[in-house]
Amino acid sequence: MKSRLARGIRDSQWSVLCRCLAIIRRVQRGPADGEDLLRAVLEQEGPNAYGDDEGEARRIRLEKDLARIRDKLGVEIYADRQIGGYVIRDTWLPLLDLPDEDLATIAWLEQTFGHDSPQHDEVHALLGRLRLYLPPNRRAEIERRRNTLLVDLGQRDQDEIPATLWDALTRALSERRRVEFLYQSPRYSDGIPHRHVVDPWERYFDTVRGHYYLHGWCHYSLGPQGREEQGHYIDYRLGRMRELQLLPEKLPPQPPPAPHYRVEYELAPELARLGVSRPRGIRILQVERHEDGSARVLGQAESLFWAAQALLPYGAGCRVLGGPQLRRQMQEIVRKMAEIYAEDE
Repeated sequence: MKSRLARGIRDSQWSVLCRCLAIIRRVQRGPADGEDLLRAVLEQEGPNAYGDDEGEARRIRLEKDLARIRDKLGVEIYADRQIGGYVIRDTWLPLLDLPDEDLATIAWLEQTFGHDSPQHDEVHALLGRLRLYLPPNRRAEIERRRNTLLVDLGQRDQDEIPATLWDALTRALSERRRVEFLYQSPRYSDGIPHRHVVDPWERYFDTVRGHYYLHGWCHYSLGPQGREEQGHYIDYRLGRMRELQLLPEKLPPQPPPAPHYRVEYELAPELARLGVSRPRGIRILQVERHEDGSARVLGQAESLFWAAQALLPYGAGCRVLGGPQLRRQMQEIVRKMAEIYAEDE
């Protein structure tokens, strides 16, 4: 009788709730294994958080707490083998709310910190975590405020973007849902739109090119030749997207890490003498100045295509030295341009 009473006290609703909150807070800090979760509970609730149970018995009670968090609190914590620990995949019970002014600030930060901004990945990872913990209607409010900013920035965009597509994409970003759409790219030699299945992470307006884009992780595409696995980020121009549909799959807690390609180039003295500007899509890490006024620039880029496009306006005043992928791409572009102009001779 005494042991039952002790267990009843030990597993009171309040003590269970405190253990569950300790687990949630630990997973919010980052991926954690079972020992990390137990340690977090014991540090907060004391060594008797699980009574006298130890070893396998304590692990079983931890699993029951994880089940309570999923079933009762609506916080979907699961073990991710690739990440190597427990993570929060989604939250049906919001863990956070913020005043409207903070939501407006989040929208402004998301719009301001473009892909080539310093600390872009770190800033967007933080904002993504805040979004994950907010109620769906508050996520939608962020998207509404971002839409206002995008419209203000996008007066020069002449693309025809159907309102149904824009609204569906807004909903997908707010609900963190995977999407499927037809995409017409000038790089498709067959001229036929291909179907893409994509995790949408960011909608933005490029002030240099004057178009709206979706930055998304493409899983695969379907064209006349069948299915083609992708597994990388693509920046989709919204004016070339059609028939967007929301899929039931939810986005993972954090965006997949983007590849970082090495960029190394040399600027002629007439271009570098008055300062080295930051090309769109390239993060400059180091600038080495030479006595003749030229400069050697080291950096990195997430997209070889956009890195090459950023350096082409420099013309003959820029010589790409590396990395190997970017240099090969620039050589191919220059070779094709030489063929075009050779035909005029």
